[in-house]
Amino acid sequence: MDQQNNLQKPFSEEEESGFDIMEWISYFLHHWYLFVIGIIVSLGLAYLENRTWLPTFQTAGTVMIEENKNMGNGSQALMQGFGIQSGYRNMSNQVIMLSSNDLVSKVVDSLPFLKVDYISKGSFKTRNLYNTSPIYIESNYVAPEAYGILFKIKMRANGTYLITVDDNKHFSNVKIEGRYGQPVQHNLFFITVNCINKYVGNNDMYFKFRDRESLVSDFASRLNFAYVTEGSSVLRISLTSETPDRDIDFINKLCETFLNDNLERKNDAANKTIKFIDDQLASVSKSLAVSEGQMTDFRQSNKIVDVSSHTSELLGKASKFDAEQSALKLRENYFDYLTKYLKTNMADGTILAPASLGLNDPMLIAAVQQINDLYLQRADVPEKNFYYAKYTKQIESAKGTVLEIIRNMRTALDIEKNDFNKRLSGVNKEIEELPKKELEMISIERKYKVDDNYYTFFLQKRAESQILKASNTPDNELLDKARVLSITNSDKKSKTTLMFLLFGILIPTIIVIIIELSNSTVHSTKDVEKSSSFPLIGAVRHTKSTDPLLVAKNPRSSFTEMFRAIRTRIEFIVQRKTNIMIMSTSTESGDGKTYFSINLASIYSMASKKTILVDMDIRKPSVNQRFNIVQPNGVTNYLVNQCTLDEVILHLPKVDFDILPAGSIPPNPGELIRSDKLIEMFKELRNRYDYVIVDSSPIGMVTDAYALAQLSDVNLFVVRNGKTNKSFFKKLATQLKIDNIPNMYSIINDVEDDGTRYSRYKLYKYAYLFGYSYGYTSNNKKRKSDSEKYFHYYEDDTEI
Repeated sequence: MDQQNNLQKPFSEEEESGFDIMEWISYFLHHWYLFVIGIIVSLGLAYLENRTWLPTFQTAGTVMIEENKNMGNGSQALMQGFGIQSGYRNMSNQVIMLSSNDLVSKVVDSLPFLKVDYISKGSFKTRNLYNTSPIYIESNYVAPEAYGILFKIKMRANGTYLITVDDNKHFSNVKIEGRYGQPVQHNLFFITVNCINKYVGNNDMYFKFRDRESLVSDFASRLNFAYVTEGSSVLRISLTSETPDRDIDFINKLCETFLNDNLERKNDAANKTIKFIDDQLASVSKSLAVSEGQMTDFRQSNKIVDVSSHTSELLGKASKFDAEQSALKLRENYFDYLTKYLKTNMADGTILAPASLGLNDPMLIAAVQQINDLYLQRADVPEKNFYYAKYTKQIESAKGTVLEIIRNMRTALDIEKNDFNKRLSGVNKEIEELPKKELEMISIERKYKVDDNYYTFFLQKRAESQILKASNTPDNELLDKARVLSITNSDKKSKTTLMFLLFGILIPTIIVIIIELSNSTVHSTKDVEKSSSFPLIGAVRHTKSTDPLLVAKNPRSSFTEMFRAIRTRIEFIVQRKTNIMIMSTSTESGDGKTYFSINLASIYSMASKKTILVDMDIRKPSVNQRFNIVQPNGVTNYLVNQCTLDEVILHLPKVDFDILPAGSIPPNPGELIRSDKLIEMFKELRNRYDYVIVDSSPIGMVTDAYALAQLSDVNLFVVRNGKTNKSFFKKLATQLKIDNIPNMYSIINDVEDDGTRYSRYKLYKYAYLFGYSYGYTSNNKKRKSDSEKYFHYYEDDTEI
């Protein structure tokens, strides 16, 4: 047992790791053709994929967002509300507005060329012919089911065309013929195809109708916004696609629509102020005309040109009271307008600001401004959005605040009106004491002056409102029109090639790993060591030659040296150099035990020792076939007393060892193997020969080797690389261990030498470890260098 442990040390210590990278490299090199095929196929596929490549362009324009752009101090105080509200002046809100569905929809509606895609198809590439199409299609009606269908139009040189559908089974029967410039009606569409290029010739192209929703969704999803530098208010608007001209038109129209929309919002409050003033002017002008007519008629009928100085003084006082009464009336009218608006017309837009009518109460101004801001913010989000409900709730709360302020201000207004009426009553008493004619004149003139002042006030306000509206400009400014900045996918070809190349290497790698992991046969020394507890004492390389005397004919080859290593190892096991009996067996036929036994006999005979090869595979003998022996007698004939031992031992020419054939196939091979005469035969052979090599039956097929194993000094279990089933070998080795078969050792046969340095190095390393180490020392580095020298010495025998 100690000897077996010592025998296993070189391998257990040398290759204690479960993963040998060099071994896997040898597997990959062995299947090199898979990698060549994979790389060639992957590069071919990469070439075909790259043929479909189209450049993707980034198109961008820039807009300066002016936050809190101020108006003049005087006009701002007078016309607060005419400019864009603070909610719209917020930069973040304006970015949201730029990408809003309503704004994008306006842009799509204003660009009719977007509604039809013109497409050319080649063998590899499909291009959008925006602005380069030889035809232009005017559509008066498009059926809903026609949207998204790819129509093929065959253009003819004679001015006609044919429209068909190739890729849709439901419309495969569609065939529409027409002439350029003439309307065509079909249940799918009413269109007119105009020829832009006179030299269109006989060509085919495709077109597709785009509905409004798909266009809006397409552009909205691709729009990208970013500030040019951090902290700046210059916004870059960009799109990325394979059709840069279309993106340029869209971005330019988006900026134009955005600026116009901004200006319209600014003018909205001014228009409402002007409308309110016009309504007041219409009412006041009628009253002014009536009072003016009354005063004229009274003067003419009574021949009164002017009143006395006292009367004029009283009239002046009355005029002041009348002006004050007009201001109170204006405030009351605004309160009525605001109350009615808050209760009925919130959907009409922003509220007329009080400052625009000279009402400068700070609480009311702030409350109205808050409602305007909330309304504008709510207008930017759809009704199903969470913030829509939030803004609506805040608006209702602000409306309650404004209504409360109005109630308080109405209370204050009533107090002012009561005080005003008391003071006015005193003046009226003085006026009542005047003569009747003067009293009537004062009454008429007072009414006229009130109406005239009121009318003049509104005319002034209206003129100021129109001036400020005319001077309104957008808060934002277009800095750069859209242009192409870069190609975003210029490296796609190299990435595609690299990706396919990686797959071309990865797939063969996976295939090799699957092949090796699913291999059920022994293909390495590790498999032998894992499958059995029998010490591995040698490895024999694969040869191309079928000559059974390969060792004898190539004494200086690496193949021969491996058998010398095995011979030395056996001598170390039995602790002697003569009188050694060796039996070889295997799991089943074809593992190479006979070929191994012949060459093992050759290596012993080369040492000038008497050696005999005994063919004990009496059920299926093969030694006779190897040497073309025609003698029918052998071991079985001797065991049944049909001949003597000397009569069946052969001495063949050019063979340095003797051969004892198996003989005739007996009907009872199991009984002959276990006969006493067989034991006597081997005793006699031990006396005559220094080495007895026994080629037995496969121990995995029959039990003949069990009897022979008890007689042998060393029992060699030959395992063939790439042939012996690992599972079967493992079960058999376990059973042999349970059966206490003595002196059992493993030999791995037919080890592949694929020509790589690592593969050959492993073979010679085995030879060195088995042949030249009676004890394993810690001087591993020296041993490795010695084995490398050994490798170079036998590097010229690969032809066998």
